[in-house]
Amino acid sequence: MSLVRFLGQDLVGALGQLDAGRVLGPWRGVRPPERRPRRPFTPVLYGEEHAHGHAELCLLLAGRCRFSFDHRGSVLETGDLVICPPQCPHAEAYRRPGEGYRLAWWSLSEAEPRLHVTRYARRGGFTMEHGMNLALLPGEARERLAALRRLAASPRRPSAEALREALLTLTLALYRRVLDGGAAQLDTRAQLVRRAAAQVRAQAGRALTLAEVAREAQVSPNYLTALFRAETGTPLGRFILEERIVLAQRRLREPGATVKAVALDLAFADPFTFSRAFKRVTGRSPQAWARLAR
Repeated sequence: MSLVRFLGQDLVGALGQLDAGRVLGPWRGVRPPERRPRRPFTPVLYGEEHAHGHAELCLLLAGRCRFSFDHRGSVLETGDLVICPPQCPHAEAYRRPGEGYRLAWWSLSEAEPRLHVTRYARRGGFTMEHGMNLALLPGEARERLAALRRLAASPRRPSAEALREALLTLTLALYRRVLDGGAAQLDTRAQLVRRAAAQVRAQAGRALTLAEVAREAQVSPNYLTALFRAETGTPLGRFILEERIVLAQRRLREPGATVKAVALDLAFADPFTFSRAFKRVTGRSPQAWARLAR
């Protein structure tokens, strides 16, 4: 779907229908597990919940999904808006493998505010549809970003009208920027992928996890993994392994290097695990590769 159609039709339409009964968050009586049926939550997509140093807003645009809020499970319905304050662990997952859903996330980071749209579908799995940089918007929209941060930090539940007005102002500013030909400037996807790749290369000497890379990029593991694969054609987990093996190859070329020493130095569990991973990437065992390399 084009970005123009998404902003001008889908998002504006969904926000226009936001009412008080749909606003969920950390306030007593409207926490997601209190307002929606409690269900055990299993992070089936990428393994764990996550938290950020900034607030996030999550709007379910279509379908239903499971949602973990502060380690307690719930079910979201289309039109629900969840406000996740800073450091609140959260995650989403499908209710059933064949049941799709679509989410819009506003990441309210001071340095890199973003809006991204994700989808889960039976065919295609978890994918990223759009990613937009909110830091490049004009003054009025930036004021609404500041207002959203205040609303998310408020000890009282914010009004649906205040949330709707701020979110619609941001959406219309994005819409105008895209119509003026600024879609490429707003796109954050390539920037996030470059940052993730640089982090992986810088820390190739240890067993880096998907969650750690995502935390550094200030996005969810679901989002980053889907984005990385869409942009590069390579799964992020595979890229992490390949970078570790590239470093292992450099170490194996050094005089006196042994497979055991390199495996332990790069934080593999044992030489057998290292050899198996090495062969997956290169097609040869470390011993055979080292003989050829030398």
